[in-house]
Amino acid sequence: MKSIQEIVNEQEPITEELTYDDVIAKLQEAKENNIPIEEGIIGSIVGGLTGATFGPKVMKAICKALGINETGPLGSLFTSRLILTAVGTSVGWKV
Repeated sequence: MKSIQEIVNEQEPITEELTYDDVIAKLQEAKENNIPIEEGIIGSIVGGLTGATFGPKVMKAICKALGINETGPLGSLFTSRLILTAVGTSVGWKV
């Protein structure tokens, strides 16, 4: 499968002069040729941002439910933005 960037890069490099119309034309061309587009990079970005934003609050609730001290070593690991961003990125890439 080709990524969006590979499809756009087939004829011209990505520059500031590249317009949305060019990207849309390349995507339509890929659709006509039945070329699947790998969207993993978009999912990983969204997953990473979601993990960093909402992850700590969710994990604090999980720590409370499991009786884990949030300021202890395990609770700190569970609520770490770095860890949650990495997990969100990994999950976003797989989905």
